Amino acid sequence: MTNPNPNSEYHISSTGLSMSGSDWLDVHFLAMQTEYEEMLRWIDIQPNWHILDAASGSGSFLPLMTELVGSGGKVSAIDMDPENVRVIEARAKQSQWRAPVSARVGTILELPYEDESFDAAWCANTTEYLTNDELNKMLREFRRVVRSGGLIAIKDYDVTVQQFQPCPPTLCLHLHEALARAGNVQHHGLLRVVQLAHWLRVAGLVDIKQKPTLMLRFSPLRPVEKTLICDILKWFYKQAQSIDLPTEELQIWEQMADVDSPNHIINDPDFQYRTIQTVFLGRVP
Repeated sequence: MTNPNPNSEYHISSTGLSMSGSDWLDVHFLAMQTEYEEMLRWIDIQPNWHILDAASGSGSFLPLMTELVGSGGKVSAIDMDPENVRVIEARAKQSQWRAPVSARVGTILELPYEDESFDAAWCANTTEYLTNDELNKMLREFRRVVRSGGLIAIKDYDVTVQQFQPCPPTLCLHLHEALARAGNVQHHGLLRVVQLAHWLRVAGLVDIKQKPTLMLRFSPLRPVEKTLICDILKWFYKQAQSIDLPTEELQIWEQMADVDSPNHIINDPDFQYRTIQTVFLGRVP
């Protein structure tokens, strides 16, 4: 996988990928936990299944996964970052999860599992880091390790509707488009998310479905929501400085990166953060 922003200083894990450190992943999950858990439940994981949590991060989805498969099931987690795997192993020891969880370091592009090892594979907020060739390779690997009739579920951001209000509604879209044109792999991947149903179909999956979820956060924000949004704003400004944007848009990003200002947008009574995240679900024939 290609580092989307080698100069970023924000939440870089040992893999070199920005916004993938365990601290960021934990905040990200807690700020959107209600919607995320609903999205996982939607794919209809059954008791006694063996589930692959691919690119598992720090394991935020594992408690619910183990609840869904129950004591007769099991979950295998894999992540590129050894620190994330250590976090999962520590949490597994400290928690009373309903099913056994095994975690290992590895890449979703070359999964270290036998053919048809799993009843379902889940992969959250990861396709954005992949080139087109890598996305195809990942889907081939998922098809290989999931049994016939099993499920493959991909969740990711649809940034085409991302907004911070009150701000120009196309501000984020302009940023993502400019970064993608400049060759930024992550932002190319984020703009590709709306097309993932097609990618699953081309990979040979059947019964393709998708569940878009509108995710809104209004003022006043909970502390964890404020942390998430402020981190996003600072990261976006860092990236905005690296590309050619209209002066007025760059000035807006600069103002929004000053998250401690009393006049900051998050203190506006009409503040709203909105985006869509979508689960794309397919069945192995």
